[in-house]
Amino acid sequence: MRKAIGRRRLSRAISLLAIMSLGAGTICSTPAAAAGRPPAAQGATVIADRGSPTGYTVKFVYHNPNATQVRLAGDLTLLDLDTGTTRYQPEEWQPGRYHAGGTEFLRDMTKDSKGNWSVSVPLHAGGLSYWYRVWDPTQGWVNKRIWDPASTAPRPPGESSFRVRNNDVLDTVYVPYAKKQNDPVLKERAAYELPMADASKRGTVQYVPYTTILGDSGHYLGVYLPANYDPDRAEPYKVAYLAHGIFGDETDFMVPANVPNILDNMTARGEIEPTVVVTMGNHFTGTSLGFASYNQTNAANNLVQTILPLIEANYNVSTEREGRAYAGFSYGGMTGGVVIKNYPTTFGFYGHFSGNPSLTAADYDNIADAVGDDDLLVFLGNGVFEGSLDAQNAIANNFRAHGFTAATTQVPGAHDGMTAGQLFTIFARDYLWSGADTPPGTARVVVKAKATPASVVRGGTFTLDVDVRAQAKHEKAPKVTGEIAVTFGGTTQAVPLTGGAAVVKLPTTGLSAGVYPVHVAYSGDPNYAPAAAVHQQLRVR
Repeated sequence: MRKAIGRRRLSRAISLLAIMSLGAGTICSTPAAAAGRPPAAQGATVIADRGSPTGYTVKFVYHNPNATQVRLAGDLTLLDLDTGTTRYQPEEWQPGRYHAGGTEFLRDMTKDSKGNWSVSVPLHAGGLSYWYRVWDPTQGWVNKRIWDPASTAPRPPGESSFRVRNNDVLDTVYVPYAKKQNDPVLKERAAYELPMADASKRGTVQYVPYTTILGDSGHYLGVYLPANYDPDRAEPYKVAYLAHGIFGDETDFMVPANVPNILDNMTARGEIEPTVVVTMGNHFTGTSLGFASYNQTNAANNLVQTILPLIEANYNVSTEREGRAYAGFSYGGMTGGVVIKNYPTTFGFYGHFSGNPSLTAADYDNIADAVGDDDLLVFLGNGVFEGSLDAQNAIANNFRAHGFTAATTQVPGAHDGMTAGQLFTIFARDYLWSGADTPPGTARVVVKAKATPASVVRGGTFTLDVDVRAQAKHEKAPKVTGEIAVTFGGTTQAVPLTGGAAVVKLPTTGLSAGVYPVHVAYSGDPNYAPAAAVHQQLRVR
């Protein structure tokens, strides 16, 4: 029998409900300007604004007396769940619209007598990508794309980063949630993507120099260490290795995907154990700035043969497959297919965000033979504005057919780092390390959940029937006890089981039209192990 990867206990799911039931002011730390203190002279200042459609306006200030033109730019135009590819300006925000990449937002900034360039725009909740475009003859800049110099996010030094060399840098502004946004997706994004209010519970990010498998020096690894990281802890930390897309680098999952903030918030709530993250730049083959410099085979070999030994020699991290995860966005997700094909026993968890592995029937068979009785968890997802999940579902079914755990989901987003961050949140919260610390000898269960019908008009209510049964006959406890946590539309309900079953009402009040996953987490009991999965995608019309 294959050793299954289960899920974490219900308390972690219930902790999300507790966070979500609080007021918006307690979900995130309100920036200084929103609290009534004088705004910062430079950078992005978030201001509570009743006149804003989102409840907040962000004032961007960049100081450069020598510039002749400056523009605010970013992934700040809006896409609507109901109107597809039509782009809207930030001032046109309404529920169901989300900031999305793919079309660069550009807005001229105005210069004052002190050389400060500024502009203000309303933005919805979450970590949102922006940058400046600068014309400065004293530096030879013509439409130069720069990070916000007021940003405190750590960066690799000098010109080493691919994004710097490719004039493609980006930054992040963190906007709280306001009740008038009336969107559980945005409420959840604010709860995870904004920095922890308690600085003592924040992890650290550093960039470590190293030499690639090809012998090239001058490259850096991003390393996130959780709060209170202990290099001498008896149990090594579990570790996630994250790979960027074709035009990204080692900074992408730190900013703008906001993985450090996401893990800080999850760890503080007990939704995930403290986890180390390593990011790498995969543009090290040749000197070009395109696909040729991101060779998937070289990237996979570099990861396993160079990066893993380096990290494991210098940090207190797991050297076991159950304690290692690989995830990638776009081309990084596709590269995951090369990793799993060439190194099938190295990682126990895979996340493919907006980029799918390309595997043949023989590849699936070879992976199954190599993994043997151990389990493998594969998570695939994309943004709703990228297209359907048909390809992801087909891949997931291939893994399931070989006895592995697989899941798919969509989030409101386009092909950008903000979507990668949302998908990482789900991957980490609901799937990472599940079963890796499950006590041995605990009986397994099968959780079945279905709502009929699977589509209702906004304002209607779904009825979800949940059945939790023993995977195999249990002599001492034929019926499963405990409770379940059902998460739908950003809200979690804890419901006790009666005879191993429960009926849960899922209201759609306040939800925009769209597709929402139903997460069901089982708490476990003295005889049965915790379990969880995404059981159904429900549509609100």
